[in-house]
Order: sequence, then structure tokens, then C-alpha cells
Amino acid sequence: MWNPKIIDTDKVLYVAIADAIERDIRLGILEANEKMPPQRSLAKTIGVNLTTISRAYKEAQRRGLISGTMGSGTYVLQDDRKHNALPEILKSDDEIIEFGLVGGIKLHDYDLSNLLKDVAEDDQLSTLLDYVPSQGLQRHREVAAKWLCQYGLDADPDSIVICAGAMHAINCCLLGLFEPGDRIAVDALTFTGFKNAAQMNHIKLEPIAMDSEGMIPESLEAMCRRHSIKGIYLMPNMQNPTATVMSNERKQAIAEIIRRYDLILIEDDIYNFTNLTNRTALSALVPEQGIFICGTSKVLFPGLRIAFTAIPERFLDKMIQTVTSTVWMAPTISAELVIRLVESGVADEIINRKRAVIAHRLQLAKRALEGFTFQTAENSVFLWLELPEGWACADFESLALMNRVRVISAYKFRVGSQSPPNAIRISLGSVKDDEQLMKGLNILARLLKQDPFFASPIM
Repeated sequence: MWNPKIIDTDKVLYVAIADAIERDIRLGILEANEKMPPQRSLAKTIGVNLTTISRAYKEAQRRGLISGTMGSGTYVLQDDRKHNALPEILKSDDEIIEFGLVGGIKLHDYDLSNLLKDVAEDDQLSTLLDYVPSQGLQRHREVAAKWLCQYGLDADPDSIVICAGAMHAINCCLLGLFEPGDRIAVDALTFTGFKNAAQMNHIKLEPIAMDSEGMIPESLEAMCRRHSIKGIYLMPNMQNPTATVMSNERKQAIAEIIRRYDLILIEDDIYNFTNLTNRTALSALVPEQGIFICGTSKVLFPGLRIAFTAIPERFLDKMIQTVTSTVWMAPTISAELVIRLVESGVADEIINRKRAVIAHRLQLAKRALEGFTFQTAENSVFLWLELPEGWACADFESLALMNRVRVISAYKFRVGSQSPPNAIRISLGSVKDDEQLMKGLNILARLLKQDPFFASPIM
């Protein structure tokens, strides 16, 4: 019978017990379909009152960890890999309607075979196939610096590091510039990839309250006063998962706090291409402290895995050393393909095409979900939908999946122990066509209209 060996007594007891359940599922101590101890028995084992255990079980149920029925007991619903990690890419596009992964908008009429042939026949191929400096080739960095000008950055080619995708850049920041135990301020709902990277690097994430523009400056300052915060991670121009967009005034307020407390800013702007007009990088306001990561997988093709990373001089050597220690150098042929797409103007053409597809899909989604409360932004590739009263977001995610539609619940984006809002993220990027999009949206709309008491899955 399960017995939590360690409980974080700095937290409210019922939350600490729910956290222990989540931890032990992740560690494999509690397995899927395993029966949980009766509440009265567990209360006696831990030495707390029955009400505390009841609240802990209720909290664990809200997180989608366990489920109980009268007369049968309480059982573990799923393991941590299913609960906390994003779904694996499906083998068949027809298996499930994918509103979970943001994915990349596919444009089927772009043939890269001629570009690949040009690279293969180029006199410089031998250079691309050899070791190159970990920072990246000079020509690649020069083109990258010009590309970043559209984000309001005055980047010098010598300040650019070519990374093997945005996640590689993020991990290099954490490995090279932070130590285990350091604290980084993040939105209370933040990108799961950053959560996972911080966990692997033993970095403590501190959740900061959000509003319709994202991170609230006053909450950030209060956190900086309470704790020794070393860094901050933000997506200011298209936040994942909530699709919030910071105003210039909000950016100025955040920038002032970054300067005041000498924070290291990690700015992940992978979705900024969707609404680039008049959107300036926050890093441009704090050039000595802001690391700007411009991934190209969503902009162009996910398989190329290249990110242009602009880095202040004081961090540059450590970042280059970390690239050397992790991959030695980003894939040079992939970088060459990205650079040629940029130089030829094809990259801009692809972006314009993708923005048109996203805008079209977003309008279809708004019509299909009319009457429900959701947040999105101009040309956003995802929506943040508030569930009707009575729904628990983990239950709705499970019910949608039973109906062959994948969405992502707020729990996967939550940082800290506070319960997240009852909301889901709906991605419009991975569906293959309008027909599949509308089919999935209509299923979600039907489920949202059901009574949660009768619709929720029961173990």
C-alpha cells in the first residue's frame, strides 16, 4: 500500500500530499490502474486528519492523476509520461485529430530538391561536411544578423551563435549560464519544453502571475524581492500557451525590472513571425542582458532544426563553450539550407503563406467556438479556451481524447503548486486540412455543451 516517504512540509499539507502522489507516479512508485489507499487509512499512516487527505485526493483528481468511484475505491489514472509530457507524434494522421501539438503549418507545394541539389553541387560542400567553429560559419551569422533586424535587434554577426533549434539554444542557456538550484522567473503558465529543460538542469522555476498581456510586472518585482532570482524566461510577442501579446508599455515595465535586478533574460520568440508587425523584441530594450532565440522550425521546416541566437558579449564565450560541449556545432548543411531560403526571399514567401493559412484557420475556429470564452491573438496558431463551469481541464482532455481529438490541459503548462485555470490549449497547426479542422472543432463544441457530471470519464 502506498506510503509517501517524503512530503514537502513547507507547503500546505493537502497540496504537499498531492505533489507526493504526482512525484511517485513520475518515479514509477505508483503505477497506472494501481489502487490508492483508503482515505482514512492514509490519514492514519501520515498522521493527518481525514479532511486533509480528502482535499489531497480531490486536488490529485483535478490534476488528472487519480479517479475514484463510490464503492470501488480510488485508482491511478495514468503515468507521468502521459500526464506531464506532450504527446508523441502520431504514426497516422487519421488516427486522432491533433489539436495538441502546435506543429508546423505544412505547405505541400514547396519542393526543396533543387535547393538540395544546388548545395550538393556547390564548391563549398566539403566545408559544410567538415568541422566548423561552434559559433557557426561567418556567412551564416551575417545573414542571421540581418534577419534579426526585423525584430528590432541591432545584432552584430559576432554576437550570433547558430544553435541546433530553439530547444538546443534554451538548454545551452541553462547549462552555460545557470547553476543547479538557481531560480528563473516564468509565467505561471509556460512552455512545457522549458519546464522540462529546467527540471533536467535542476533549475528552480518561480511562477509569476499573468493577465491579458502576460507576466504582471508588480508580481515579478515582488518575487525578485522575496527570492534571489537569476533569470527570466518569456515569450512576449506570442506566449505559449495563452496567446497573450505584451504591449510596448508592458515590455518597458518588465525591462526596467530586468535591469534593476540584473536578470538574465531568455527570450523565446519562435511564434513572433505570425504577428510581426510593430512587435519589438524585449531583448532590444535590455541589450546587455537579453538572449534572443529565433528558432526557424515553425517559420520554415521542423526538420532543419536551426535557431539564430543573439547573445550579449558577457555571455558569449560560455554559450559557445556549451554548444561545443553539447553538439560541437549545429548541423551545417541545415544551416546552409536555412540561409539560402532567407537570401533568396523564399523564407519571406513561406512566412506570408503560413500566416494566410493560420489567419484562415483562426477565423474558422472562432466561428466554430462562438459562444465560448477563449483568448487568442491576431494570426495566433493556438487558442486558450476557458472551459464552462463544472469542467476540470484534465477530465476534459481525457474526454476529448476518447472522442478522437487531442487537446492539452492547463496542468501541463502550470508552474508551482497552485491549481491552474480550467482551460485547454487548442492548436491549429497540425491538422492536415479544413475538413479535419472543422470536424475536430465541432466535436469539441459538442463536448463543451454537455453536462460535465454526465460527460466526465469515470474509472
